[in-house]
Amino acid sequence: PPPAPVTFLPSPRQTVKFLKGCRLEVGMKNNVKWELNNEIVARHFLKNLRVFVPPHALKLPEEPITRWGEYWCEVTVS
Repeated sequence: PPPAPVTFLPSPRQTVKFLKGCRLEVGMKNNVKWELNNEIVARHFLKNLRVFVPPHALKLPEEPITRWGEYWCEVTVS
């Protein structure tokens, strides 16, 4: 089947409201070394939530994310 369309939210306010209610899961393998970055998170926004977020619009925590856990990221909406 074709991929689901990207979610269209007509205003920044609706986008923020939608994103606040989301929980993004990024599956990373546990048998290889990895570090989460903006490009990986942006891909998972599109893949899992059907929302296009450019990598430059994301702000991840200062410390590298290299382990499973719960983390916050900021999304700039314009």
